[in-house]
Amino acid sequence: MPLSSCPDPGSSAPPALPAPRRLFALGAVTVLLATGCAQASGTPAGEPTAAASAAARAVPSPSRPATPAPAEVTVAPTDAAVEHNPGEPVVVRADGGELTDVVLVPALGGEPVPGELSADGRTWTSTAVLAFDTPYELHWSAASGAGPTTGTSAFTTVLADHEVDARLNVVDGGVYGTGQVLEFTFSEPVANKEQVEEAVTVDGGGDRAGAFRWYSDTVVRYRPAEKWAPRSEITVSLKLLGLDVGHGMVGNHDLRRSFSTGAEHYARVDNETKTLTAWVDGEVARTFPVTLGNPDWPSTTGQKVIMEQAPQYLFQASSLDLQPGDPHWYDTFWASNVSRLTASGEFVHQALPSAMPVLGVANVSHGCVGMPPEGAKFIHDVFRPGDVVEVVGTGYPQADPDDGYGDWNIPIEHYADEEWKGNW
Repeated sequence: MPLSSCPDPGSSAPPALPAPRRLFALGAVTVLLATGCAQASGTPAGEPTAAASAAARAVPSPSRPATPAPAEVTVAPTDAAVEHNPGEPVVVRADGGELTDVVLVPALGGEPVPGELSADGRTWTSTAVLAFDTPYELHWSAASGAGPTTGTSAFTTVLADHEVDARLNVVDGGVYGTGQVLEFTFSEPVANKEQVEEAVTVDGGGDRAGAFRWYSDTVVRYRPAEKWAPRSEITVSLKLLGLDVGHGMVGNHDLRRSFSTGAEHYARVDNETKTLTAWVDGEVARTFPVTLGNPDWPSTTGQKVIMEQAPQYLFQASSLDLQPGDPHWYDTFWASNVSRLTASGEFVHQALPSAMPVLGVANVSHGCVGMPPEGAKFIHDVFRPGDVVEVVGTGYPQADPDDGYGDWNIPIEHYADEEWKGNW
Protein backbone atom coordinates (compact mmCIF):
# COMPACT_ATOMS: atom_id res chain seq x y z
CA MET A 1 0.00 0.00 0.00
CA PRO A 2 1.47 3.38 -0.88
CA LEU A 3 2.33 5.44 2.29
CA SER A 4 0.68 8.42 0.76
CA SER A 5 -2.71 6.72 0.51
CA CYS A 6 -5.14 6.57 3.43
CA PRO A 7 -7.05 3.38 4.19
CA ASP A 8 -10.56 3.13 2.89
CA PRO A 9 -12.85 4.04 5.71
CA GLY A 10 -15.23 1.34 4.79
CA SER A 11 -12.71 -1.48 4.53
CA SER A 12 -11.45 -3.70 7.26
CA ALA A 13 -8.10 -3.18 9.03
CA PRO A 14 -5.17 -2.91 6.55
CA PRO A 15 -3.20 -6.08 5.81
CA ALA A 16 -0.28 -6.77 8.04
CA LEU A 17 3.11 -5.56 6.87
CA PRO A 18 6.40 -7.32 7.32
CA ALA A 19 7.86 -6.68 10.74
CA PRO A 20 10.80 -4.57 9.63
CA ARG A 21 8.54 -2.19 7.71
CA ARG A 22 5.69 -2.20 10.32
CA LEU A 23 7.81 -0.33 12.74
CA PHE A 24 8.68 2.25 10.13
CA ALA A 25 5.13 2.46 8.83
CA LEU A 26 3.68 3.06 12.30
CA GLY A 27 5.97 5.96 12.72
CA ALA A 28 4.91 7.31 9.35
CA VAL A 29 1.26 6.79 10.08
CA THR A 30 1.64 8.67 13.27
CA VAL A 31 3.00 11.64 11.35
CA LEU A 32 0.30 11.41 8.74
CA LEU A 33 -2.41 11.32 11.37
CA ALA A 34 -1.02 14.43 12.85
CA THR A 35 -0.73 16.19 9.47
CA GLY A 36 -2.69 14.93 6.52
CA CYS A 37 -5.28 12.42 7.71
CA ALA A 38 -7.01 14.39 10.50
CA GLN A 39 -10.37 14.16 8.79
CA ALA A 40 -10.34 10.43 9.06
CA SER A 41 -10.28 10.64 12.87
CA GLY A 42 -13.37 12.87 13.03
CA THR A 43 -11.56 16.14 13.81
CA PRO A 44 -12.16 19.04 11.38
CA ALA A 45 -9.15 20.06 9.40
CA GLY A 46 -7.16 22.88 10.80
CA GLU A 47 -8.33 22.29 14.43
CA PRO A 48 -5.99 20.88 17.11
CA THR A 49 -6.45 17.40 18.42
CA ALA A 50 -7.42 16.78 22.05
CA ALA A 51 -3.85 15.87 22.88
CA ALA A 52 -2.55 19.06 21.29
CA SER A 53 -5.13 21.13 23.21
CA ALA A 54 -4.13 19.50 26.49
CA ALA A 55 -0.50 20.21 25.75
CA ALA A 56 -1.34 23.80 25.01
CA ARG A 57 -3.23 24.14 28.25
CA ALA A 58 -0.27 22.78 30.15
CA VAL A 59 1.88 25.70 28.98
CA PRO A 60 1.51 28.58 31.52
CA SER A 61 0.30 31.90 30.16
CA PRO A 62 2.25 35.09 30.98
CA SER A 63 1.24 36.52 34.50
CA ARG A 64 -0.61 39.86 34.69
CA PRO A 65 0.65 42.58 37.18
CA ALA A 66 -1.56 42.93 40.32
CA THR A 67 -3.68 46.09 40.54
CA PRO A 68 -2.29 48.36 43.34
CA ALA A 69 -4.67 48.74 46.32
CA PRO A 70 -5.44 52.15 47.80
CA ALA A 71 -4.19 52.98 51.29
CA GLU A 72 -6.49 51.75 54.05
CA VAL A 73 -6.90 54.52 56.64
CA THR A 74 -8.31 54.02 60.16
CA VAL A 75 -9.17 56.81 62.60
CA ALA A 76 -9.66 56.81 66.37
CA PRO A 77 -12.13 57.98 67.55
CA THR A 78 -14.39 56.59 64.84
CA ASP A 79 -16.59 58.76 62.70
CA ALA A 80 -19.64 60.20 64.54
CA ALA A 81 -18.24 59.21 67.95
CA VAL A 82 -19.60 61.11 70.96
CA GLU A 83 -18.24 61.70 74.44
CA HIS A 84 -14.63 61.33 73.30
CA ASN A 85 -12.23 61.86 76.19
CA PRO A 86 -10.37 65.13 75.44
CA GLY A 87 -7.31 63.79 77.21
CA GLU A 88 -6.97 60.89 74.78
CA PRO A 89 -5.14 61.61 71.49
CA VAL A 90 -6.68 61.40 68.05
CA VAL A 91 -4.80 58.80 65.96
CA VAL A 92 -4.86 58.37 62.14
CA ARG A 93 -3.16 55.27 60.64
CA ALA A 94 -2.54 54.34 57.00
CA ASP A 95 -1.92 50.71 55.97
CA GLY A 96 -0.55 50.10 52.48
CA GLY A 97 0.41 53.71 51.99
CA GLU A 98 1.51 56.94 53.65
CA LEU A 99 -0.34 59.92 55.06
CA THR A 100 0.26 63.11 53.11
CA ASP A 101 -1.90 65.52 55.12
CA VAL A 102 -3.95 65.46 58.35
CA VAL A 103 -5.94 68.43 59.68
CA LEU A 104 -7.96 68.34 62.92
CA VAL A 105 -10.02 71.45 63.68
CA PRO A 106 -12.94 72.48 65.92
CA ALA A 107 -16.04 72.24 63.76
CA LEU A 108 -17.28 75.66 64.86
CA GLY A 109 -14.00 77.40 64.12
CA GLY A 110 -10.62 77.68 65.73
CA GLU A 111 -6.99 76.82 65.28
CA PRO A 112 -5.97 73.36 64.00
CA VAL A 113 -4.91 70.89 66.67
CA PRO A 114 -1.16 70.18 66.47
CA GLY A 115 0.04 66.66 65.85
CA GLU A 116 3.07 64.53 64.98
CA LEU A 117 3.66 62.23 62.00
CA SER A 118 5.62 59.03 62.60
CA ALA A 119 8.96 58.51 60.85
CA ASP A 120 7.44 56.01 58.39
CA GLY A 121 4.68 58.47 57.49
CA ARG A 122 1.91 56.07 58.40
CA THR A 123 0.66 57.34 61.79
CA TRP A 124 -0.44 60.83 62.85
CA THR A 125 -1.13 61.54 66.55
CA SER A 126 -2.55 64.73 68.06
CA THR A 127 -0.30 66.31 70.68
CA ALA A 128 -2.62 68.77 72.46
CA VAL A 129 -5.51 68.27 74.86
CA LEU A 130 -8.82 68.87 73.16
CA ALA A 131 -11.57 71.13 74.47
CA PHE A 132 -14.54 69.67 76.32
CA ASP A 133 -18.06 69.78 74.88
CA THR A 134 -16.75 70.56 71.38
CA PRO A 135 -17.39 69.04 67.93
CA TYR A 136 -14.29 68.35 65.82
CA GLU A 137 -13.69 67.62 62.15
CA LEU A 138 -10.81 65.52 60.81
CA HIS A 139 -9.57 65.68 57.21
CA TRP A 140 -6.87 63.35 55.87
CA SER A 141 -5.07 62.48 52.65
CA ALA A 142 -3.01 59.39 51.90
CA ALA A 143 -1.03 58.07 48.92
CA SER A 144 -0.18 54.58 47.66
CA GLY A 145 0.61 52.86 44.38
CA ALA A 146 -3.06 53.17 43.49
CA GLY A 147 -2.89 56.94 43.80
CA PRO A 148 -4.16 59.45 46.37
CA THR A 149 -7.16 58.96 48.66
CA THR A 150 -8.91 61.39 51.00
CA GLY A 151 -11.39 61.16 53.82
CA THR A 152 -13.16 63.05 56.60
CA SER A 153 -14.68 62.18 59.94
CA ALA A 154 -16.27 64.00 62.84
CA PHE A 155 -16.69 63.45 66.58
CA THR A 156 -17.68 65.28 69.76
CA THR A 157 -15.82 65.43 73.07
CA VAL A 158 -17.20 64.85 76.57
CA LEU A 159 -20.16 67.06 77.35
CA ALA A 160 -20.05 69.67 80.10
CA ASP A 161 -22.46 67.60 82.20
CA HIS A 162 -19.83 64.87 82.39
CA GLU A 163 -16.88 67.03 83.43
CA VAL A 164 -15.29 66.68 86.88
CA ASP A 165 -13.17 69.27 88.65
CA ALA A 166 -11.49 69.22 92.05
CA ARG A 167 -10.52 71.64 94.81
CA LEU A 168 -7.66 71.39 97.30
CA ASN A 169 -7.71 73.03 100.74
CA VAL A 170 -4.29 74.68 100.51
CA VAL A 171 -3.30 77.73 98.47
CA ASP A 172 -0.24 77.88 96.29
CA GLY A 173 2.64 79.45 98.18
CA GLY A 174 0.84 79.31 101.54
CA VAL A 175 2.48 78.53 104.88
CA TYR A 176 0.73 75.99 107.12
CA GLY A 177 1.23 74.14 110.36
CA THR A 178 2.83 70.72 110.50
CA GLY A 179 -0.55 69.08 111.11
CA GLN A 180 -2.20 70.31 107.90
CA VAL A 181 -4.42 67.63 106.36
CA LEU A 182 -4.89 67.64 102.57
CA GLU A 183 -8.48 67.50 101.42
CA PHE A 184 -9.61 67.00 97.80
CA THR A 185 -13.24 67.86 96.98
CA PHE A 186 -14.67 66.67 93.65
CA SER A 187 -17.59 68.23 91.81
CA GLU A 188 -19.05 64.80 90.98
CA PRO A 189 -19.14 61.44 92.79
CA VAL A 190 -16.03 59.31 92.32
CA ALA A 191 -16.47 55.59 91.66
CA ASN A 192 -12.89 54.80 90.59
CA LYS A 193 -11.36 55.79 93.91
CA GLU A 194 -8.19 53.74 93.54
CA GLN A 195 -7.41 55.37 90.19
CA VAL A 196 -7.86 58.81 91.74
CA GLU A 197 -5.48 57.95 94.58
CA GLU A 198 -2.92 56.72 92.07
CA ALA A 199 -3.20 60.06 90.27
CA VAL A 200 -2.08 61.96 93.40
CA THR A 201 1.60 62.67 94.05
CA VAL A 202 2.92 64.26 97.27
CA ASP A 203 6.58 65.27 97.44
CA GLY A 204 8.52 66.87 100.29
CA GLY A 205 7.51 67.58 103.85
CA GLY A 206 9.94 64.93 105.05
CA ASP A 207 8.80 62.46 102.38
CA ARG A 208 6.89 60.47 104.95
CA ALA A 209 4.60 57.73 103.70
CA GLY A 210 0.94 58.62 103.95
CA ALA A 211 -2.55 57.28 103.35
CA PHE A 212 -5.93 58.31 101.96
CA ARG A 213 -9.30 58.29 103.68
CA TRP A 214 -12.59 58.83 101.81
CA TYR A 215 -15.20 60.69 103.82
CA SER A 216 -17.74 60.52 100.97
CA ASP A 217 -17.82 59.86 97.24
CA THR A 218 -16.74 63.46 96.68
CA VAL A 219 -14.25 64.05 99.53
CA VAL A 220 -10.93 62.33 100.16
CA ARG A 221 -8.14 63.34 102.53
CA TYR A 222 -4.45 62.57 102.66
CA ARG A 223 -2.07 62.77 105.60
CA PRO A 224 1.43 61.44 106.25
CA ALA A 225 2.00 58.81 108.92
CA GLU A 226 3.65 61.52 111.03
CA LYS A 227 3.17 65.25 110.88
CA TRP A 228 4.99 67.17 108.17
CA ALA A 229 8.56 68.17 108.87
CA PRO A 230 8.75 71.79 110.11
CA ARG A 231 10.06 74.43 107.69
CA SER A 232 9.73 72.15 104.67
CA GLU A 233 8.32 72.42 101.16
CA ILE A 234 5.48 70.20 99.95
CA THR A 235 4.21 69.84 96.38
CA VAL A 236 0.87 68.16 95.70
CA SER A 237 -0.21 67.09 92.21
CA LEU A 238 -3.44 65.53 90.97
CA LYS A 239 -3.38 64.25 87.37
CA LEU A 240 -7.12 64.63 86.88
CA LEU A 241 -7.30 65.78 83.25
CA GLY A 242 -8.79 63.00 81.15
CA LEU A 243 -9.12 60.66 84.13
CA ASP A 244 -12.26 58.54 84.08
CA VAL A 245 -13.56 58.74 87.66
CA GLY A 246 -16.52 56.46 86.90
CA HIS A 247 -20.12 56.81 85.75
CA GLY A 248 -18.89 58.37 82.51
CA MET A 249 -17.36 61.34 84.34
CA VAL A 250 -14.00 62.67 83.15
CA GLY A 251 -11.61 65.06 84.89
CA ASN A 252 -11.27 68.41 83.13
CA HIS A 253 -8.04 69.79 84.64
CA ASP A 254 -4.86 68.91 86.49
CA LEU A 255 -4.24 70.30 89.96
CA ARG A 256 -0.92 71.33 91.46
CA ARG A 257 -0.13 73.20 94.68
CA SER A 258 3.11 73.96 96.47
CA PHE A 259 3.10 75.11 100.08
CA SER A 260 5.44 75.12 103.04
CA THR A 261 5.32 74.46 106.76
CA GLY A 262 6.51 76.86 109.41
CA ALA A 263 7.92 76.23 112.86
CA GLU A 264 6.59 73.27 114.83
CA HIS A 265 3.67 74.47 116.99
CA TYR A 266 1.58 72.41 119.38
CA ALA A 267 -0.86 73.38 122.12
CA ARG A 268 -2.28 71.14 124.85
CA VAL A 269 -5.44 72.14 126.71
CA ASP A 270 -5.80 70.25 129.99
CA ASN A 271 -9.20 70.33 131.64
CA GLU A 272 -7.75 69.12 134.95
CA THR A 273 -5.52 72.17 135.31
CA LYS A 274 -7.67 74.49 133.17
CA THR A 275 -4.56 75.59 131.28
CA LEU A 276 -3.30 75.81 127.70
CA THR A 277 0.41 75.10 127.23
CA ALA A 278 1.98 76.13 123.93
CA TRP A 279 5.15 74.54 122.48
CA VAL A 280 7.29 76.09 119.73
CA ASP A 281 9.89 73.82 118.12
CA GLY A 282 9.60 71.38 121.00
CA GLU A 283 10.07 73.98 123.76
CA VAL A 284 7.38 75.31 126.09
CA ALA A 285 6.73 78.89 125.01
CA ARG A 286 3.76 80.03 127.13
CA THR A 287 1.09 78.73 129.54
CA PHE A 288 -2.30 80.43 129.97
CA PRO A 289 -5.40 79.84 132.13
CA VAL A 290 -8.53 78.84 130.18
CA THR A 291 -12.18 78.02 130.50
CA LEU A 292 -13.74 75.18 128.57
CA GLY A 293 -17.27 74.00 127.75
CA ASN A 294 -19.72 73.84 130.60
CA PRO A 295 -21.36 70.53 131.63
CA ASP A 296 -24.19 71.06 129.14
CA TRP A 297 -21.79 71.99 126.33
CA PRO A 298 -18.58 70.08 127.09
CA SER A 299 -15.53 70.51 124.88
CA THR A 300 -14.69 67.56 122.66
CA THR A 301 -11.32 65.90 123.15
CA GLY A 302 -8.51 64.82 120.85
CA GLN A 303 -6.20 66.51 118.39
CA LYS A 304 -7.84 69.28 116.41
CA VAL A 305 -6.25 71.16 113.54
CA ILE A 306 -6.68 74.93 113.33
CA MET A 307 -8.90 75.46 110.29
CA GLU A 308 -8.95 79.24 110.00
CA GLN A 309 -8.11 82.36 112.00
CA ALA A 310 -9.45 85.89 112.24
CA PRO A 311 -8.83 88.94 114.46
CA GLN A 312 -12.61 89.35 114.82
CA TYR A 313 -15.42 86.86 114.38
CA LEU A 314 -19.18 87.30 114.88
CA PHE A 315 -20.64 84.83 117.39
CA GLN A 316 -24.40 84.27 117.34
CA ALA A 317 -26.41 81.95 119.58
CA SER A 318 -28.65 81.10 116.63
CA SER A 319 -25.73 79.19 115.07
CA LEU A 320 -26.21 76.69 117.93
CA ASP A 321 -29.99 76.56 117.32
CA LEU A 322 -30.55 78.55 120.51
CA GLN A 323 -33.54 80.88 120.79
CA PRO A 324 -34.10 83.89 123.06
CA GLY A 325 -35.30 82.66 126.46
CA ASP A 326 -33.16 79.51 126.31
CA PRO A 327 -30.99 79.27 129.45
CA HIS A 328 -27.93 78.98 127.19
CA TRP A 329 -28.83 81.95 125.03
CA TYR A 330 -26.23 84.70 124.71
CA ASP A 331 -26.22 88.05 123.00
CA THR A 332 -24.46 88.34 119.64
CA PHE A 333 -20.89 89.57 120.04
CA TRP A 334 -17.62 89.94 118.16
CA ALA A 335 -15.02 87.53 119.53
CA SER A 336 -11.38 88.61 119.33
CA ASN A 337 -8.35 86.67 118.06
CA VAL A 338 -10.25 83.62 116.93
CA SER A 339 -8.83 80.26 115.81
CA ARG A 340 -11.42 77.71 114.56
CA LEU A 341 -10.99 74.07 115.72
CA THR A 342 -14.13 72.36 114.39
CA ALA A 343 -16.64 72.98 111.64
CA SER A 344 -19.46 72.79 114.20
CA GLY A 345 -18.16 75.78 116.14
CA GLU A 346 -15.36 75.12 118.64
CA PHE A 347 -12.80 77.94 118.73
CA VAL A 348 -9.91 79.26 120.71
CA HIS A 349 -10.71 82.92 121.38
CA GLN A 350 -10.55 85.72 123.88
CA ALA A 351 -13.07 85.04 126.66
CA LEU A 352 -15.91 87.45 127.33
CA PRO A 353 -15.38 89.92 130.18
CA SER A 354 -17.89 87.97 132.30
CA ALA A 355 -15.69 84.83 132.02
CA MET A 356 -12.39 86.48 132.95
CA PRO A 357 -12.77 85.85 136.72
CA VAL A 358 -13.14 82.06 136.24
CA LEU A 359 -10.25 81.45 133.83
CA GLY A 360 -8.23 78.54 135.20
CA VAL A 361 -11.02 77.78 137.67
CA ALA A 362 -14.32 76.77 136.00
CA ASN A 363 -15.84 75.91 132.66
CA VAL A 364 -18.49 78.31 131.41
CA SER A 365 -18.24 78.30 127.60
CA HIS A 366 -20.31 76.59 124.92
CA GLY A 367 -17.42 74.25 124.06
CA CYS A 368 -14.82 76.83 123.09
CA VAL A 369 -11.44 77.43 124.71
CA GLY A 370 -11.76 80.87 126.30
CA MET A 371 -8.45 82.64 127.02
CA PRO A 372 -7.16 85.89 128.46
CA PRO A 373 -6.49 88.58 125.83
CA GLU A 374 -2.74 87.95 125.68
CA GLY A 375 -3.28 84.17 125.36
CA ALA A 376 -5.79 84.42 122.51
CA LYS A 377 -3.51 86.90 120.74
CA PHE A 378 -0.51 84.58 121.14
CA ILE A 379 -2.33 81.66 119.54
CA HIS A 380 -3.69 83.89 116.78
CA ASP A 381 -0.35 85.56 115.98
CA VAL A 382 2.12 82.69 116.49
CA PHE A 383 0.08 79.63 115.51
CA ARG A 384 -1.40 79.23 112.03
CA PRO A 385 -3.90 77.01 110.15
CA GLY A 386 -2.56 73.47 110.16
CA ASP A 387 -1.19 73.64 113.71
CA VAL A 388 -2.62 71.21 116.24
CA VAL A 389 -4.45 72.01 119.48
CA GLU A 390 -5.16 68.95 121.63
CA VAL A 391 -7.83 68.91 124.34
CA VAL A 392 -7.68 66.30 127.11
CA GLY A 393 -9.52 65.43 130.30
CA THR A 394 -13.05 66.68 129.66
CA GLY A 395 -14.55 63.19 129.81
CA TYR A 396 -16.24 63.85 126.46
CA PRO A 397 -15.56 61.92 123.23
CA GLN A 398 -13.50 63.23 120.37
CA ALA A 399 -15.06 65.31 117.64
CA ASP A 400 -15.97 63.34 114.54
CA PRO A 401 -12.90 63.35 112.30
CA ASP A 402 -14.80 65.14 109.52
CA ASP A 403 -16.00 67.84 111.95
CA GLY A 404 -12.91 69.79 111.08
CA TYR A 405 -9.67 67.85 110.65
CA GLY A 406 -9.66 65.24 113.39
CA ASP A 407 -7.60 62.90 111.23
CA TRP A 408 -4.66 62.75 113.65
CA ASN A 409 -6.88 60.88 116.12
CA ILE A 410 -6.93 57.91 113.72
CA PRO A 411 -3.93 55.53 113.83
CA ILE A 412 -2.25 55.45 110.44
CA GLU A 413 -2.79 51.69 110.16
CA HIS A 414 -6.58 52.31 110.31
CA TYR A 415 -6.65 55.56 108.36
CA ALA A 416 -7.67 54.07 105.00
CA ASP A 417 -10.47 52.01 106.58
CA GLU A 418 -13.55 54.22 106.44
CA GLU A 419 -15.43 51.75 108.63
CA TRP A 420 -12.94 52.04 111.50
CA LYS A 421 -14.30 54.11 114.39
CA GLY A 422 -12.37 55.68 117.21
CA ASN A 423 -13.49 57.50 120.33
CA TRP A 424 -16.04 59.78 118.75
